[in-house]
Amino acid sequence: MRKLALILLAISFVYAGCDLIDGTNVVNPDLTLDEAVESADSGERWLAGVERRTAIVMNNFLTTAELSTDNYVNRNTFFNQNVDDGVIRSIDTDIENTNFQFARLRNQANFGINTVIPENDPQLAGTSVEAELYFYLGYAHLLAAENMTSLPAEPEGAPQSPAAHFDLAIDAFTQANSIAPDPSYDLALARAHYGAGNQSLAVQAANTAIANAPADFVRYIRFDGVNGPASTIEAAVYNRQSFNDLQPLPRLDFLDPKYGDLGGTNVSPIPMLKVEEAHLILAEAHLADDNLALAKGKMLDIVNLVGDRPTREFNETQEGRIGNPGFPQRPNTSDFVVRDDENSPFRAGLVLDRTAATVVPTISGTSVTAAMVDALTDETEALRVVYLLRQEIFFGEGRRMFDLGVRWPVSNVEALNNPNVTDADTQPVIPNYIPTPYFTMNAFEADFDTFEVTIAIDMNRVIATQRGNRFN
Repeated sequence: MRKLALILLAISFVYAGCDLIDGTNVVNPDLTLDEAVESADSGERWLAGVERRTAIVMNNFLTTAELSTDNYVNRNTFFNQNVDDGVIRSIDTDIENTNFQFARLRNQANFGINTVIPENDPQLAGTSVEAELYFYLGYAHLLAAENMTSLPAEPEGAPQSPAAHFDLAIDAFTQANSIAPDPSYDLALARAHYGAGNQSLAVQAANTAIANAPADFVRYIRFDGVNGPASTIEAAVYNRQSFNDLQPLPRLDFLDPKYGDLGGTNVSPIPMLKVEEAHLILAEAHLADDNLALAKGKMLDIVNLVGDRPTREFNETQEGRIGNPGFPQRPNTSDFVVRDDENSPFRAGLVLDRTAATVVPTISGTSVTAAMVDALTDETEALRVVYLLRQEIFFGEGRRMFDLGVRWPVSNVEALNNPNVTDADTQPVIPNYIPTPYFTMNAFEADFDTFEVTIAIDMNRVIATQRGNRFN
């Protein structure tokens, strides 16, 4: 009977609702919330906690987000088994946890802005600490805007549309920039305006970011190999390589693993914002203006920038590129050439030999060459290449779902506890241009005699021809 009571108690905590939990609760039983925020340097300490929360957000969101796209498939049982097939459910634990963590990040940033600084650390008002809290508030709204059907913007609130979350993100990033200007805030603004379809404002913010940021600018989400959190995506793509869990689409093989062993207790960080973002926005904006020449010039800038990004060697000797029983072996040597679909040319260099010194890009990589850009004569084909650049440059960063237009629903936990949630909020968004069955995005044919691989569908061509330019 006592065991049953404990189980029921645990369930009651789980179903408290992701937005009904404050997000500021203190786990340490020897430290109250008041003591935490009233301690010396409480504002800076609170910001450190918000930064840590961002890493936890990525651990709950990123791996399953990548599996929801044509970037990766799951060939084992350790990670989400549903989203590869387009089964995106409000009752799924990964969806519930992501809902909860987006809310926690938002609530923690808000608490720092509205309580910790004004009530306990007022000297930090108008400083970079306050600006950073506004930045993370904006980032929480940005993640909701890019990836969710809808999501509350406050505890027990009515779920807000992606457009509303983009506006809230823009407001927060603008406030951060007004307090303590930073190139990452410019990039965040450009990304948010891009997502909202605000061409002129996205271009303005992108140009400002390029002008103010170092040419190789990147801002990371960092992990802690000693105190935690460690990185779930690193475990998925590298640490568990002998299990062959996550496998990339063969045309993306050269980008995997983006994250891996750095030695000692170091953990690979995840790029959060990087200057490539601004250049990609400008390239797409030029195409929206029917200016192919300027778009090609900007695409060449991107190819050159990515070419200067670092690579590193990974020990991939345990990575066998094993598939499932019906398809036991995936392409696993550099002998293979790959084409994006049956109407595309075969290209070499996309599949790597898995050795003790496999060289992989760690920030950005691309298979797009200057010759490919120079050969472009059609704006639709140029847009396809822009989205190929976006897919490859943001590979493993949780960005592809937004480009595909796929969105996760409000979780069942939230729906059970928040009367403002409607049935529509609990449904995923899967655009009608996504193939049926959903898994076709990850399908390919491989000939192990001729070493030729043909991808079933080029989703970048689908985006260019059926969804179209973000700004049109």
